[in-house]
Amino acid sequence: MPRYFFHIRNEEGHLMEDLEGQEFADLAQAEENAMASAKEILAEGLLSGKPMLTGAIFEICDEKHALVLRFPFSDAARMPGTRP
Repeated sequence: MPRYFFHIRNEEGHLMEDLEGQEFADLAQAEENAMASAKEILAEGLLSGKPMLTGAIFEICDEKHALVLRFPFSDAARMPGTRP
């Protein structure tokens, strides 16, 4: 299975690198994981009173460290069925 790395770029442009990555069958599963992870990170921020990271982005890279998908946290904060 391919390995994907979920780097997080915050609102200021700083990159927090994922050095381990995770294996998924395909990019669609990696994107589903990005959605769930972003929701979890946003929820933890709300519960702890920290500022929301809705401006943060997952930069998902493949095993060759090529960028394959950008997933904005703001997409996870939207109500289901709404569009940008």
